[in-house]
Amino acid sequence: MTSRLAAVVAVAVCVLLAPPAAAAAVSEEDATRLVGERFDVQVLRVRAGEVGGRPVWLLTVMKGGGTRNDAFQVSTLAVDRESGELVPAFRHRESGYDLPATSSGSDKTVVRPNAARGHIWR
Repeated sequence: MTSRLAAVVAVAVCVLLAPPAAAAAVSEEDATRLVGERFDVQVLRVRAGEVGGRPVWLLTVMKGGGTRNDAFQVSTLAVDRESGELVPAFRHRESGYDLPATSSGSDKTVVRPNAARGHIWR
């Protein structure tokens, strides 16, 4: 009887100390469905990625047509694979916040407001 009790205790300890099951993770299909329903968008593409060291699903989405200014706008949303929550594009840091990386990996846009001052635009 003691060996049976020891086996039951061992199984209970394994269950309690085991890492969360993979079933708790959000699948690609679940992320697609959740984002599509929540934001009323069409999901164009889904790929695996990483943001801030967390595994995420990167969903390229498009808003529906219509007469709004954002009709057919295409964006990329990051969904945490563990929780299913959206990962914010802006992450606060000590010196402010980080901007999301551009699709090409480097920002080629140069903003020089001082160069525009004093110029007469015709």
